[in-house]
Amino acid sequence: MHTIILVFPAKSTFLPQILASFLLNTSMDINEFVAFLRQDKQLSSVVQLKKIHQKLYSASQLWDRMPADFIEKYHIQPEHFIGLEFVRPGDYLALHTDIGGRRSNILVNVGDHPATIQHTNNDVTENYTIQPGDFFVLDTTKEHGCDNRQCSTIAEFVTINNRKHYSECIAQF
Repeated sequence: MHTIILVFPAKSTFLPQILASFLLNTSMDINEFVAFLRQDKQLSSVVQLKKIHQKLYSASQLWDRMPADFIEKYHIQPEHFIGLEFVRPGDYLALHTDIGGRRSNILVNVGDHPATIQHTNNDVTENYTIQPGDFFVLDTTKEHGCDNRQCSTIAEFVTINNRKHYSECIAQF
């Protein structure tokens, strides 16, 4: 959301100047928001861990830029974390579990092509393909990864860590 502030000088003779501000909100759409995340080099920078590349943010850093419908759909609060994460063509992100308090993650495929992730369900590793624009709730306490070795396209996700257990996260949808 962009905030536009219009300032008008006051007509009062009693005060040297009073400023009246009117806030007009315009929202970025999801494509503009993703483009911002891809280009941003001031709020976050790309970190490479294993074979995943990621930019991580506090949702509060992005609050004025996130589309209102995106916030509503994914139940985002300012204390949540947002990321732009990707696995390059030909790379393999080995199965792993997350550390640092991550218990679940919402993966939104923001790429132009389907992206296949691996996740463990009932002690069996499964492949799941996320279509562009769709999302998948991942239990990050169980092994997961992304095998992009046979793909010629990037697997790219906006990730939402709402700091909830997997069952709590799933229950929102």
